[in-house]
Amino acid sequence: MHPSEPLLVFDIGGTKVAAAVLEPGLVVSSRREMATQAAEGPERVAERVAALGNAVLESYAATHGGARPRRAGVASAGQIDRSTGTVSYATFHLPGWIGFPLGQRLAAGLEIPVAIDNDVNCHALAEAVCGAGQPYRHFLLAAIGTGVGGGIVVDRQVYRGRLGGAGEIGQLLVDPAGGRPCSDRLTGCLEVYAATSVMVERGGSASVQELAAAYVAGQPMAAVDEAAAWLGLGLASIAHVLAPEAILIGGSAVLLGERYLAKVTQAFEQHTLPSHRQIPLVFTQLGADSGLVGAGLVALEG
Repeated sequence: MHPSEPLLVFDIGGTKVAAAVLEPGLVVSSRREMATQAAEGPERVAERVAALGNAVLESYAATHGGARPRRAGVASAGQIDRSTGTVSYATFHLPGWIGFPLGQRLAAGLEIPVAIDNDVNCHALAEAVCGAGQPYRHFLLAAIGTGVGGGIVVDRQVYRGRLGGAGEIGQLLVDPAGGRPCSDRLTGCLEVYAATSVMVERGGSASVQELAAAYVAGQPMAAVDEAAAWLGLGLASIAHVLAPEAILIGGSAVLLGERYLAKVTQAFEQHTLPSHRQIPLVFTQLGADSGLVGAGLVALEG
């Protein structure tokens, strides 16, 4: 499943937006980024995303003899109803986005057809096609970044569930009785214990990059170790339901390296039945461009 023509692609997260052109051979070019500034609300963000996309289109045309992609794919945070392009649910990271017709707004602003899906579904699809998921028919991708999201691949197809709501592993309740506040009056969700944004805040670092550099260098980091233990606990519960052939861990948590992965694996094995302890936990391979590649693959699906 490779594009035969260039596609305009986006990856919209809670912190930043990336836009690029995905060329045949799954090559990402003309890449640009901007801050999401989600607090401005979905209408304003959609306007800025469309403007970013149009800038990418102009840049690409200028270097490719006027050629322009004729359709777009979007990987977006939030639960996305693929059939309508509407955000069916979004957590506190994207205030006011529930019910927003994001696909429709971007199609109007770009004047080309737009296919849209949840960002972690796109990450999972990309890893299944050309990344760490290739050896497996069934796997879970846990994206650990500003928030925590999941992508479920069954028989090498992304399972999306009702209204695109499958894979919301960040809302798994790991400490519901008196736990930390989460979305919609929930408490004790995995997201508010395991996200890298939580590690940064509780560890007193300026950024995840600073935190990761110190952690990889061997400095004691209780905030990271605690988050890794919570993630292992959460993934153990999910493994008992899905029994995946592998669990892929992506997002900015990849920056934390093998020391972090070992901590997650230790907690995972501690909380799983013996029949599940051999499920490998591995990092994703495609890095920052996986959402963009996955968005292009979603555009190919139509």
